[in-house]
Amino acid sequence: MTVAEQPSPFSAARLAEFRARYAPASFDKLSLLDDQYLIAAEGRYRVYYAALGALPPADAKVVFVGLTPGFSQVVEAARAFVETPKAIRDDPVTYSGILRHRVAFAGSMRRNLCSMLDAIGVPSALGIRESNELFSNAMASAAATSALVYPVFVGPELRNFSGTGIDLARIALFRRMMDELLAPRLAHAPGALIVPLGVAAATGVSYLRDHGAISIERVLTGMPHPSGSNGHRKRQFQDNADALRSRITDWFS
Repeated sequence: MTVAEQPSPFSAARLAEFRARYAPASFDKLSLLDDQYLIAAEGRYRVYYAALGALPPADAKVVFVGLTPGFSQVVEAARAFVETPKAIRDDPVTYSGILRHRVAFAGSMRRNLCSMLDAIGVPSALGIRESNELFSNAMASAAATSALVYPVFVGPELRNFSGTGIDLARIALFRRMMDELLAPRLAHAPGALIVPLGVAAATGVSYLRDHGAISIERVLTGMPHPSGSNGHRKRQFQDNADALRSRITDWFS
């Protein structure tokens, strides 16, 4: 039986089971990456459940696509899950706003991302003052997801997956995640501009584009990953800024 023929570990029913019993004993790695939360594995890659993965608003105007949640995002998502009353967690619109505000590219990554978005004219295109407003609880114009929606960790040390030098489409597990998790999320906001952040995330978006899941016109190419560890970020952005600014103007006009 091929990977494609095997029962999907990412079915809605199975993910709902993980969510129903999600109750980490603490916010350390031992608890959050316990085997009971292991969704799937292939080779040195292990995919764990985290309290993430909400659908974007159907009327979102832009969807940011990172690579995969890192452990710090897993921790913050778990805190949000535990601290939020169940009635609010069960409201997908309200809870997705909470996750966007508390978890999406939190910390220095968000500052770096917003600085780039400000520089290419995103606020004026969306009628807001500054890009940081996109991550407020109430802002439904923007959504954030990942090429690999649930967090991927590497090796026995469970290191964050950096994606360096990897075409996501070459790994069967990752193709399945993109087909079954990312594609439906992008389809749920059909009018949104898709903004992959960094080379690795872009390979995932390109895979869906090449297989007809999304149109090329929807994709803003050339945005660097906003991580502070991306030493080429500033140079890449400077090289691409004019083209990015022009695409923003054309898309939102």
